[in-house]
Amino acid sequence: MGTGAGSWDEVAEIVVPPRAPRRALAVTGLANALKRDFNQPPAAGATRRPAPTTVKSHLETLLDLCPCLVNQMDAPVSARAVVHLCELTLGARISSANIGQAFAIQRPSRRKWRYPPFRVPKAGVGDISELLCSDLLTNEGVPRMELKHDKWPDWQVPGHALMNKGALRDLRALGDILIPCAPTNLLISVKTESARERLLYSANSIEGIGFGFFNQADEFVTRRRIQLFKRMGFSAISMPDDMLRQIEAELARRGEDIADVQNIYGTRLYRPHSVFTSDMRRVVGRSAFDL
Repeated sequence: MGTGAGSWDEVAEIVVPPRAPRRALAVTGLANALKRDFNQPPAAGATRRPAPTTVKSHLETLLDLCPCLVNQMDAPVSARAVVHLCELTLGARISSANIGQAFAIQRPSRRKWRYPPFRVPKAGVGDISELLCSDLLTNEGVPRMELKHDKWPDWQVPGHALMNKGALRDLRALGDILIPCAPTNLLISVKTESARERLLYSANSIEGIGFGFFNQADEFVTRRRIQLFKRMGFSAISMPDDMLRQIEAELARRGEDIADVQNIYGTRLYRPHSVFTSDMRRVVGRSAFDL
């Protein structure tokens, strides 16, 4: 759940870029500050220790690598840090089994983190939801692509790219996460609890996947809404398992079968979170027709 680095010396080597002025001195200074003030694990009560560097870019990189440090210093709490604090509270990486719990933990009205941050998080629930989805993919076999020096993803298969990072940011309007696929890439549109028209029009007639923490069954059961989801190019919409059961029950009450709610390939349109990553592993780098 952390950087994977074995020591603060290794972390400092990663944080300070190769062409930084007086790099050796900067690496040593950062490593010494981390050893002096941050050799203790996160605590149940947040503390305020001095920042280990005054270089803004170095601090940002450090917090991206070691987000739990927000428990021990007065620093901005990013969406990445929120997701990491959820993992620490759960005691496990984000997975198909606990992603719903992680989403519940991050709610501002219900936050009961094991290791709270010093500052109140300002990250939006949309950004947090996107990273929850990204971490789920990464932890279950479809890793997040790192950015190269030119800010484009270092393409790999299996893998996924965040559309709000680097050069892909210009294309963010098309979706949140890109899955390399044939004949066209899949674009995942990540939403929170309410689907409304934001989900409906996010596919933009490009083959898309909806992923969200939806909690209103009536947004998915009308015949017209089902038709529109198919018309707008959704191959699948992934949702909490409980939400899917509610939709299934509502359709059954009307004498309809959820298995008949299909995509253009003749397979189920609505699917539970529990099969999301297996679906993505099956098609990444291959054919979207197998969804």
